[in-house]
Amino acid sequence: LLSHPEEFQDAIDLYKSKSTTSTLSAFHAEYDRGTDVGSVFNGDDENVPIPFMVFASDAEVVLPQAHTASQLFGYERDNGIELEATSGMVGLCQLFIRWLALMPGGDHMNLIEPPGLTVMRIAGGRYRVTAAHRVVWTWNNEFPHDPLSPNAYKDNLCAGDLVTMTIVDVFETDCDGKLLSYCPTFDNRAVFKTDPRVENLRKTSNKVKKNINIVANSQTAARVNKAATMIGKLGFKAAVTVKDTVQKKMEERSTPQSSPKGAINNVKDFEKALNQVGGGRGPSSTESPKSNHARRQGKQRPEHYISDDDSTRG
Repeated sequence: LLSHPEEFQDAIDLYKSKSTTSTLSAFHAEYDRGTDVGSVFNGDDENVPIPFMVFASDAEVVLPQAHTASQLFGYERDNGIELEATSGMVGLCQLFIRWLALMPGGDHMNLIEPPGLTVMRIAGGRYRVTAAHRVVWTWNNEFPHDPLSPNAYKDNLCAGDLVTMTIVDVFETDCDGKLLSYCPTFDNRAVFKTDPRVENLRKTSNKVKKNINIVANSQTAARVNKAATMIGKLGFKAAVTVKDTVQKKMEERSTPQSSPKGAINNVKDFEKALNQVGGGRGPSSTESPKSNHARRQGKQRPEHYISDDDSTRG
C-alpha cells in the first residue's frame, strides 16, 4: 500500500462521492450512480480502494508533519522531526499522501528478516504488531556541505542517487485484522546510498525464495514427495534383493564341492584305476616284495642269459 500512494487518493475520491448530499437532485444523481451496474457503489470489493480494506473507519496515524523533503531530511536532521496525528479515513489518507511524496517513487516492498513480524495480543482482542522494512527511492535533493553540522551525510548524496532508509512499523489491529493505529519510526539521518544492481539482486532472490516456498507448500509438491518416497523404497528393496542374490552366488562358489563317486584323490586310487584299465596285468600294488621276487625267480631264463641285475650275483 505504501508503494502505491494513488490508492489513498482513490479512497478520498470514493469517500467524497459517498458523502451526504444537500439537494434532491444531487441525491438522485448519487442514487443513480449507486444502482448503475459496474459502478464502484454496487458493493463490488474489487473496486474498493485498499485503504478501506486495511484501515478501520476510526483509525489513527502519526506521521511526519514536514511538507518538503528539504525540511524532513535537511532542517529536521539537527532539530528533530515534527509529528502530526490524525484520525478518520480522509485525514489519514491526506497525511499519507503528503508523507509519501517526500520519497517519490519509493519502493516499500523490502521486508527485513529479522526482526520480521512480531505480534503481541492485547486486551479487547486487539493485536500490537512490530515489523520493519526498507524504502528505496531516488534522491532529489541538494544540500550545501556544512562542516559544523553533527549530522552531515557520510555518502555526500547527490540528486539522482538511489538511496535507502529503514522504517520500523508499529501498529495495532482490531479482532478483524484492520488497522486501528499506525506509527512508523525511522531515523532521517540514516539515509544511505545503494546500488541498483544490489537492489535488483535482492528483489530477484526474494521472488525466487517466495516461489520456492509456494511450490514446496503446494499439493503437487506433496504428491511428488510421496512418489519419490515410494520410488526410493522400491529401489531400496530391489538393491537388497540383488545384494542377497550376489552374496548367495559368491558363497556357492567359495564353498568346496563334494567329490563325485569314483573320483581319484590320491596315488593309490590312481594305481588301482590304472590296473583296472590294464585288465589286471602288471604287479598289484598290494603284493609284497617277497612274492614279487619269488615270481621273478620262477621264470625260466634262456641259455647264455647274462644279467646285470645285482639280485643274481652271489
